Amino acid sequence: MFSTIFSNVASGDLLLSIILLVGSGIFAGFIAGLFGIGGGVVVVPALYYIFTLAEIDESIRMHLAVGTSLANIVPISIISAINHHRRGSVDINFLKFIFLSVFVGVVFGSIAVSSLEGSSLILIYSIILFFVALQFFFWRDEWNLANKFPKNFIGHGYGSTIGFLSVIIGVGGGSLSIPVLKLYNFDIRRAIGTAAGIGSIVAIPGTIGFMIAGIQNDVSLPLTYGYVSLVGLILITPMTIIGAPLGVRFAHYISRDKLSFIFGLFILIMSIRFCLEWISLTS
Repeated sequence: MFSTIFSNVASGDLLLSIILLVGSGIFAGFIAGLFGIGGGVVVVPALYYIFTLAEIDESIRMHLAVGTSLANIVPISIISAINHHRRGSVDINFLKFIFLSVFVGVVFGSIAVSSLEGSSLILIYSIILFFVALQFFFWRDEWNLANKFPKNFIGHGYGSTIGFLSVIIGVGGGSLSIPVLKLYNFDIRRAIGTAAGIGSIVAIPGTIGFMIAGIQNDVSLPLTYGYVSLVGLILITPMTIIGAPLGVRFAHYISRDKLSFIFGLFILIMSIRFCLEWISLTS
């Protein structure tokens, strides 16, 4: 199976690739459960690196990493949301309100990404990742805009923006939605659990959109459907399923300040790394 899409990877690098995929899956699942984010900020860089080793065409390499990441987020976001719901940390009424606007944002994001060049997608990913990293360093819990989330066009605007940006960079939306929810007086654990639910709304239509976009752009790779690599899913998804419940347990029992700083530093490094990748591709 691995000799198809990874036929250009040297034997030593192939073993490293498999280890990296498995390790990334466990870490992504843990992060998804702990922070309420879909793990895409971990999975996308890992997949991009492996697809680079496999010498997959640069024009579709990032699209394939993002699409596969979204497909991986489908089960992990559902499992994470269920685990948080059992602990009373998911606001179902809020999810019902935000569903349509997030869905619309995902649809438009899927359409937009199909027309983006690989280098452009890398730059956008780097920029958004940079701002995501900043929140882990500078966020203050006392920041507050109102006591309740606006149930009007402003609220729907948040939803559409979260859906649009999340699908473009292959994340579940938690890294974007949690800060917004906290600004409107959501308790951190309730914000994390609800963000896991938003991840499901983003990932399912987003994955379908990336599949359709890849087919329309005549992407043809072994064990790949559109912009979704089945090899990546087979190695990553079972590991994320293992890691997610662990992250949920830690989210309810440990202080997350130091871990937030470390994870923010990791995201910042990934942002810089992709910015350098963009420079190398465009220079």
